[in-house]
Amino acid sequence: MTIKEMYDMFLLEQEYRNNSDVTIEWYKQQLGDFFLWLKSDEPEDLNLLKFKQYGVFLKSQTKRDGDRLSSSSVHGALRAVKAFYNFCIGEDYLDDFSRQLKLPKVHSKEQLILDDTEIIQLLRACDESYSHCSLRNKCFVLLMLDSGLRRGEIPRINIGDITFHNKSMIIRGKGTKQRLIPIGYQTCEHMLNYRLKYRQTASSSEPFFLDLNGQRCSDNTIKQIFKRLKETSGIERLHPHLLRHTFATYYLADGGDLETLRLILGHSNIQTTQMYLHLAFNLKLQRSRHNSHIDKLFDH
Repeated sequence: MTIKEMYDMFLLEQEYRNNSDVTIEWYKQQLGDFFLWLKSDEPEDLNLLKFKQYGVFLKSQTKRDGDRLSSSSVHGALRAVKAFYNFCIGEDYLDDFSRQLKLPKVHSKEQLILDDTEIIQLLRACDESYSHCSLRNKCFVLLMLDSGLRRGEIPRINIGDITFHNKSMIIRGKGTKQRLIPIGYQTCEHMLNYRLKYRQTASSSEPFFLDLNGQRCSDNTIKQIFKRLKETSGIERLHPHLLRHTFATYYLADGGDLETLRLILGHSNIQTTQMYLHLAFNLKLQRSRHNSHIDKLFDH
């Protein structure tokens, strides 16, 4: 069996498992890059040495801006290759060396969340005009800041997913997972305003948000919106996932519990959510006055 045939079987397995189109496309992209580097269709070249050599190669690569690939980008690319290797091992296409397939460490980088001034700044940047796009874009920002939605989850929202009187909505996450999330008063008001102004006659199965062509908004639509918001708001580090980080950090710092946050964010395990404990602790430190024992010694 060739590597190409193994790859075809791997993709079939992903479809069989009901993995989302986004996940499958991610595998295609990452594995396509790997095969381009490997330049071989021989199964014996899927070995531990090649796996590590590819990792070293990725660390030497640069992005368009000239910066090296981040450790998290290298980790993500190798994670896809590892999944392919493990599939081939599980199907007995390769000898079992799965225990030796270890991913490199990711260097943790402090997430600088949006402060209150920047949040107001960002929301005001959405109010350039009182148009369909302006109100829609503000709803996007509020949903990420107030309920921690991922960028790719927003286009999937349908009219019938939102229950305004309960201030809640159903979100379709990764794969076929669904979860119920709360919506704050301000977000609910803006969403209701958008519904009454632009989607009043739409049925429950129709998309909630539309693009300029009257079609369901795409993931790329939101990408382009955030490029513009980065310029108009003046917040250089702005990107959609930063809003999700901001929501999660404030949620914990304001007294929310970790397990409820996990459910709201749609994390499959608590370890992923625990990263926000450190950010929330730092935020609490910034908010509080340091109770210095040394100061007390000299306080006469």
